[in-house]
Amino acid sequence: MQRKKRKVGRPRLPKGEAKGRIVPVRFARNDLRTMESAARARSKSLSEWVRTVLFLDAKEHYEGCLIELATRGTDGRFIAFGWITTPTVGAKPVSFEAPGPYPTRRAAVETGIAWCKGRIDLGRKRN
Repeated sequence: MQRKKRKVGRPRLPKGEAKGRIVPVRFARNDLRTMESAARARSKSLSEWVRTVLFLDAKEHYEGCLIELATRGTDGRFIAFGWITTPTVGAKPVSFEAPGPYPTRRAAVETGIAWCKGRIDLGRKRN
């Protein structure tokens, strides 16, 4: 009796867990370096970073800091998450997930931005 050959690669994901379709995209060398650097600064893979940045809901400057906020929906509820970057040279962006969930994407974005501003103000008071 002959054994079945093992297939090379990762086992198939259960139905519904696969990400979907792969979309090939080409970038100029300098653009790719910039994107890789941004992903590395946020401790994300390039793919994770691209998926998040494509769906940024808000990008706002506040007290010299940059707030980048995205949302994700689960079961009709929305959660805000993203990064706060301080103006300090060499500082890495700080990732966050704002308290939630919220019934609408807009509520998640507005509350997420307000929550970030509160964290920035709190940090300023400590210093």
